[in-house]
Amino acid sequence: VILKCSHTISSYNNILWYQQSIADSNLKLIGFVFYKNPTVEDQFKEHFEIRGDGEIEASLQILSGPENSAVYYCAASKSQ
Repeated sequence: VILKCSHTISSYNNILWYQQSIADSNLKLIGFVFYKNPTVEDQFKEHFEIRGDGEIEASLQILSGPENSAVYYCAASKSQ
């Protein structure tokens, strides 16, 4: 499964991905792409891949199966 997220705010350079699992309502940061530099948090590296450009569009690929059933969110922001 590949999820995509895009924005059109020219000053934003970062797209972040979050997971909200069924068992835990807290949002967990999976990772982000800052400009063209993706980062996946250590606990998620085996399960997810992030690609893209934080100024335009990013994708989140879910690499494993049903244990990652959850709601996924993206957010765009401006980072320095």
